[in-house]
Amino acid sequence: MIGKKFLTLTLATTVILSACGQSKESLEAFYKKVEKANQEEKVIVDLNEKMAKAEKEKVKKIEELNKAKDGEFKSKAEEITNDIKNREKIINDEKEAMDKSKKIYESSKNDYKAIEDEEQSKEAADLKKALDEKYKVHDKVIKGYKEVLNTEEKLFSYLSDDNATQEGANDRSKKLAEVNKKTEKVVTEYQNNLKKVQQEKKDVSAILNE
Repeated sequence: MIGKKFLTLTLATTVILSACGQSKESLEAFYKKVEKANQEEKVIVDLNEKMAKAEKEKVKKIEELNKAKDGEFKSKAEEITNDIKNREKIINDEKEAMDKSKKIYESSKNDYKAIEDEEQSKEAADLKKALDEKYKVHDKVIKGYKEVLNTEEKLFSYLSDDNATQEGANDRSKKLAEVNKKTEKVVTEYQNNLKKVQQEKKDVSAILNE
């Protein structure tokens, strides 16, 4: 009787240890793919620097446009319109990088589903939820930026038109201000979401390092 009790306890312990090992293994596989996906986003740092430089240049040219005399006004407006293509390329490059990241992230779903440990599953779920939101909100950021660029194009190409009126310019400027404000809110939402992702990654990493 004693021997059987000890045998049962040993087997039960082995099963528990095996289950924990599998859970951590799946969690680690999930986390590694999350990190690999994140590597695809590294290029976005450089793209953000390019965008900041391009935006600074745009502001400078708008200041020049405001000071331009009648003969220069049209050419300055055309110059700003043509420069929009540069920022469109930056936005498209960022979308491409994020699409690659998302594709790798989506390949982690089977690893995520294989996590068995309750605590680890909860932390992985929190991270997954934050990441799902990150990709969702980033899509909104890209759409917002494209809407801004499209609205800018409508304004500055209109200003280069010989038949442009002050009323027409004011209407397009007002629309641009509205689109900018809406996009700024989405960008803030995305930045807050990135902080949430970082915190959830730390929680998962802490379990893996135990």
